[in-house]
Amino acid sequence: MFPHKERISRAEFPILSKTGRRVCSPRFNIVVETNNGVSARNHGYSVVVSKKVARLSVTRHRLKRQVVAALKSLSNGLPAALIVFPRVSAVDMDFKDIKAELVTLLSKIRK
Repeated sequence: MFPHKERISRAEFPILSKTGRRVCSPRFNIVVETNNGVSARNHGYSVVVSKKVARLSVTRHRLKRQVVAALKSLSNGLPAALIVFPRVSAVDMDFKDIKAELVTLLSKIRK
């Protein structure tokens, strides 16, 4: 998990999910902040794995831990606010594949 200071607050989450820029791949959806959407705090990260993606909580938590670990290893290149929504096809991925796909998605954001 990210430290408390680096998480998106409950108040900012719906604002960012509605107003943020979406970038998609076959295995992940990422919502990134735009300049006008989030409050003055303006930073934080979140990974959301729903029951539609993985029915068992063990599988959901494993996937979330892998995505968080990949994001932490890429922490110097992350935008200020970011929400990651893994899709069903991401459940069976290896860690290095998750990290590689997140790198390609984040490179799309910087363009």
